[in-house]
Amino acid sequence: MTTRKKIPIRIVQPELEEAPPSPVVPVDEAPPPVAEAPPTPPPPAAAPPPAGPSEGEQALREELEQWKDRALRLEAEMDNFRKRLQRLTEERIAADRERLLRDFLAVADDLARALSADGADAEAIRQGVEITHRSLMHLLSREGVAPIEAEGQPFDPAWHEAVGTVPANQVGKEPDTVAHVVRPGYRIGDRLLRPARVIVATAESQ
Repeated sequence: MTTRKKIPIRIVQPELEEAPPSPVVPVDEAPPPVAEAPPTPPPPAAAPPPAGPSEGEQALREELEQWKDRALRLEAEMDNFRKRLQRLTEERIAADRERLLRDFLAVADDLARALSADGADAEAIRQGVEITHRSLMHLLSREGVAPIEAEGQPFDPAWHEAVGTVPANQVGKEPDTVAHVVRPGYRIGDRLLRPARVIVATAESQ
């Protein structure tokens, strides 16, 4: 039987090189920690294109435009009507004024003839003036002017203007009646043109 011999084995471990020590960085000189950037949000989705007006909305818009056009046309027509009416009114007033003045010229001609009569006596002049007065009163009557009845009538401040008083027993009038007309008054229908200036009879004071 063979005998095994134990041979000692020497294991040599390799020497490890020591790493150089890392330099010590002061706290103040240490770089700031790098903050991690937040995640980038995804881009927003594109908005859908606006939808066009519906058929009903389009019809309403067209009808509105038609009404606007009609309103503008009506306003223009009303403005033209007002201007035309004002022009016609002014022309009517001017025509009536010219006609009235022409009639008064005829009265002035009558007065001129009465005053220019050669060798006319007082009676002839009086007759000429009477003719002229009748012509004037006819002209006023044609224009709707009428004299206001005053003498002997009860005093009415709406139609009469008192310029004096007189005792009623002196003129044989009732108290508060018109005793005398100083200047005649005239009216146009129910409208006062000029009040009559009158003397009013008054009762005797006690």
